Order: sequence, then structure tokens, then C-alpha cells
Amino acid sequence: MTKKNVLTIILDSVFVVAFNILFFVNEGTQHISSVWTCYGFLHFAYLMVLITPVIDAKGKTAYLSKLTTYTISLIYFFIELIFSIAVFTSEINKIKLIISVQTIITAIYIILLMSNLLTNNSIARKQERHDLENDFIKTISSKAKFIESITADPKLKNRINNLYYSIHSSPTRTSSEVVVYETKITELLEDLETVVGRDSVAAIEKIVEIEYMLNKRNFMIKAKR
Repeated sequence: MTKKNVLTIILDSVFVVAFNILFFVNEGTQHISSVWTCYGFLHFAYLMVLITPVIDAKGKTAYLSKLTTYTISLIYFFIELIFSIAVFTSEINKIKLIISVQTIITAIYIILLMSNLLTNNSIARKQERHDLENDFIKTISSKAKFIESITADPKLKNRINNLYYSIHSSPTRTSSEVVVYETKITELLEDLETVVGRDSVAAIEKIVEIEYMLNKRNFMIKAKR
């Protein structure tokens, strides 16, 4: 356990210790049912404040997702704290009313929390899918640019540069129907890298094949729109 984790546990324990000391010093265990009900809900709210920051979040928006989840729990805790203090000080002995209010507050909190978690997961999945879709074009664009950089023949270099711009302007969206073309394009680029420095004719043939496969891929993707 790191020093940071130990410090976090100590800081998190301060409220619980201080609150329980004050709670039991005043009236000891002789509190009415309404007060004990609020006591339980308040500790649940505080437990959620501790738990929500460690809920797993994925994707580029993970930090924001955790922050919004933590904020919802923190607001719920403060509402519970204010309501509990009001009940503790006034000692309202209406257990049905207190349970009803606490249930409504907690139900609203759980709905907001779950909605936020579902939204965050949906955003993460969309971001992950978007990144995967972009990955193919990014990868082969970089590959084409690298091959261009190692090509000495000016005419061949210009042809590869045109290929690079064709790839770069291709739709980033992908689908299962075009995977076969994408796989073939990747393989042909590997072959192009092998022959580009020693056989210009073979290199041109590979470029023509890549352009054909790329056009087929792009046509199929655009046709699905």
C-alpha cells in the first residue's frame, strides 16, 4: 500500500470518526427511530462518495466520467447531511415520513447515478469504435508516407505521394464487409515497401493493386450510407 493510499484512507476516516463521536456523545444510543434512519442513510451516502471514484471508466473521457459520477455522489451526500442534521436537531419522530423522504432522495440519486454510468459507458464504447475505425486509415497512411520517404526515384515518389493522399482522403468508417480489402491493402503495402528500392516496375504494379483495392473498399463503404 502506497503512502498516498494510506493518506487517503486517513482523510476519508476523519469525517466518520468525528461524526460518530458527536453522534454518540449526544444522547448515546438513546436516539429515536427517525434519527437512526437518517444515521444509516447518511453513512450509505458517505460510503458511495468513497466507492464512486474507483468505479472503472474507460476511453478518453474516463477522467470526466469519474468526475461527474463522483459529483453526483457528493451532492447526494451533502443533501443527506443537511437533511440528517435537520432531523437530529429537531428530533422529528415521524418514522414513516422520514423513511419516505429518504427513499425518494436515494431513489433519485440511484437513477441519476445509473443514468450517468450508462451514458459514460455508451460514450466510451462509441469513442472506442471511432478509434478502431480511424486506426486502419491512420496506419496505412503512415505506412505510405514512410514508403514515400525511402523512395529515391522522383516519379515513383510522386506516385506514392498520390497514393498517400488517396488513402488519407478515404472514409475512416469501416465495416465487416470491407475487412478483406483492408487486409489485402495492408499486405500489398508491405510488399511495396520490399520492392520499392530495387524494382520500380514491380512497385508500380503494387501501387495499381493497392489503388484498386482501396477504391473497392471506399465504394462499398459509401454505398452503405
